[in-house]
This record gives sequence, C-alpha cells and structure tokens, in this order.
Amino acid sequence: MHAALPDAVDLLVLMIRSGLTPHLAVRAMARRAPGPTRDGFDAVVRRVDRGIVLADALDALVAATVPAYAWVADALTTSERHGTPRAPVLDQLALEARRRRRADAEAHARTLPVRLSFPLVVCILPAFVLVAIAPAVMAALSSLGSPPW
Repeated sequence: MHAALPDAVDLLVLMIRSGLTPHLAVRAMARRAPGPTRDGFDAVVRRVDRGIVLADALDALVAATVPAYAWVADALTTSERHGTPRAPVLDQLALEARRRRRADAEAHARTLPVRLSFPLVVCILPAFVLVAIAPAVMAALSSLGSPPW
C-alpha cells in the first residue's frame, strides 16, 4: 500500500487542482485510486454517505484502518476545517511521498549485495574451488608422496 500511496496523492492533487471539491475528489478516488488505496477512499465515501462530515470521516479512517493515510487525511482535514488552500499542501505531501518511496527503494537496493552473496557462496565458490584450487592441491600432495630420485 505504501508504494501506491504517492500515486494516489498525485491523483488526488490533480483532481483538486482540476476544480473538484474534496468531497467529489474523494468520491472519484474511491473509483479510480491505484490498487490498495482504493479501499481506504471507499471507506471514507461510505462514512460520508452515512452523514459523517468529511473531516471526521477522514479522522475515523486513520484511527480505525490505515495509518499510512494519516498525513494525507490531516492535510485534507485541516483544509476542510480551517479553509487553508488544499493544492499546495497536497503538492508538498505528494513530493514527500515520492521521497519516501524513493528512500524505501534505495534501502531495498542496498540489501542487494547481501542477497546476492548467497548464490555466490553456494554455487560459484565451490565450482571455483574444484576447478582452480583442487588441482593445485592435488599436484602438491602428489609431489610430497613420491621420492625425489
């Protein structure tokens, strides 16, 4: 879910910048959000349809189901309650989400040498020992066993 969150935030920013209200943007996200984020937005829409205010529905979503939405929900809740501009805040959130995804990908890539050392040790090193070192050891042992004359 964390990998799809930056895409969902970008899509939400596009919808809000295109002129949709937060209610309509969240409804559209419930239909078009990428992968696992769709369920979270769908839960918000269900709560709003039951008469809960959007800000409270977002708070309930964060508290009950998905902690990864906390910073997105906080930004939407603050803009809904206090009237702050939504798009610049969401732009910053999308940028931060992309940075987090990149940092996670770089951390995953740093583990690659450790994961590649296993096939090296198990598959390649024994073959190298048999082909390169074993004949030299055998030659040395055979020269020790035979008399020099």
